[in-house]
Amino acid sequence: MSHVPGARLIEGMALQVKGVHIQKAERYLERNGALREAIGADGTEKLVLQPLGAGEHNLNFLLDVPSSGQTYVLRINLVMQPFHDDQVAYEFGALEALESCGRTPKPVYLDNGPEALGNGVLVISYCEGDELDFDNLRPGDLLCAAQIMADVHAVSVEEGCTVFRPRDPLRALYDECVQRFKSYRASGFEDARITRWVESFMRAAESSLATRCRPEDCVHIINTETLPSHFLIPSQSAACAAGAADDGGRFCEKPGYFIDWERPIVGEVAQDVAYFVSPTTTFWDSEYLFPANDVEAFVDAYWRAVDGRFERGSFDERFRAFRMMTALRSATWFCKSLGAYVAGEGHMTEKTARKFPAYLSDDLMEMLARDCFGM
Repeated sequence: MSHVPGARLIEGMALQVKGVHIQKAERYLERNGALREAIGADGTEKLVLQPLGAGEHNLNFLLDVPSSGQTYVLRINLVMQPFHDDQVAYEFGALEALESCGRTPKPVYLDNGPEALGNGVLVISYCEGDELDFDNLRPGDLLCAAQIMADVHAVSVEEGCTVFRPRDPLRALYDECVQRFKSYRASGFEDARITRWVESFMRAAESSLATRCRPEDCVHIINTETLPSHFLIPSQSAACAAGAADDGGRFCEKPGYFIDWERPIVGEVAQDVAYFVSPTTTFWDSEYLFPANDVEAFVDAYWRAVDGRFERGSFDERFRAFRMMTALRSATWFCKSLGAYVAGEGHMTEKTARKFPAYLSDDLMEMLARDCFGM
């Protein structure tokens, strides 16, 4: 497969959606007194919106309050994640639970009522930093990412936390992949070549379900989608790395921020770490593929950053299993999306249109079979 028919048309549709929403968002801000009060703006002040970015599920805008000089992020949900029916309230609750770590945006305002845009609106604090860029890694960038993840994972899950707790996160991922693959097979857009690859991946991933899910390890709020674009790293990341002690401990007191919390769960840290180093993750935002030695080095850095705040438990065994499942998750996501995107249906970003063919290529499938599934 060398191209996706209709990609340019879909890209244009996505841009039109953005334009419509910024106009609606400006009108929404004009009449929303509760939101204005939450961000310290008076009833007549003109608030300034600028497009910040769009993903598969949300539109984001910078929201400036001229009178205070404060900047926030206005986040409009377009498509909900699968295991809840109130996306913005779920994300707001997760950010409240994580606020003590200082590595995530602060929740400021929630609107999940009938007058909200899309499926609901969030206002969160604006976090500064440079997106992690695997094509242009600087000294210390990966150490900062390891520190950010460790600080988030070290947050204690309090009683009453609203974040979803799957009984076995690995099994839940596998079941999700099975459902996606069934949808693909029934879509009318099945490709025999892709089907053969994914069937072999599913057999290998199914064998990993024999690894044990220990309840004492499933006690961390994890993001589940540790994409590099979700990590905002300080411009001077090298200075953070230079201050790290050789025998372990913190790499940096201010390593940056971890943004985009639309799909967290209470689960195992192995899932987040495996997703971060997976080739299906790094390739999404770059041309970078983690060499095996660099994967080992990052895992070691992560545990140094944890610095004894929680036990390693069954991490190593489950890390290998989650590495398989992460690759399968990507393959089945693209399978399920194939029909909708080729037909020109749904919301598709420019990046998705550009990367889509490569994720279903034989070259990538062969690499996944070797590096993730041991085939």
